[in-house]
Amino acid sequence: MGKAAWLLQLIREHVGLLEAKVEELGADKLIEDTFLLYAVLHALQVASQALIDLAAHVAAEAGLGVPERYAALPELLARAGALGEGEANTLRRIIGFRNVVVHGYAGVSRQLVRGILAERRFRDLEELALRVVEWARARGVDP
Repeated sequence: MGKAAWLLQLIREHVGLLEAKVEELGADKLIEDTFLLYAVLHALQVASQALIDLAAHVAAEAGLGVPERYAALPELLARAGALGEGEANTLRRIIGFRNVVVHGYAGVSRQLVRGILAERRFRDLEELALRVVEWARARGVDP
């Protein structure tokens, strides 16, 4: 299994965990309980970081370059046609969210996390990963 496939599997596992817990407990319960909130944040962080690593790996392997900052990845992939503009915007938001979670910039809003869970926006992680992997495979990158 190549690195891209491994990262995609990691994303799928964490998205699946989130899907199961939202179905079981609901978004409100997951954000009200601090322990559960931290578990949700960890799953989102791991899946987000795996998506970022996947995007950076594919960009490098495809010869698109290695951006100095994660924030440059969406534009780099959009210019290459790996992501549409809407998808690039979603990746930008994911990168920003990951930065807030990892670095604690101004804390994480429980209501923001509630929205991510209730609207199942965490599914975007897997959808973007699939899009990048499909683009890469079509070009013989990390088969």
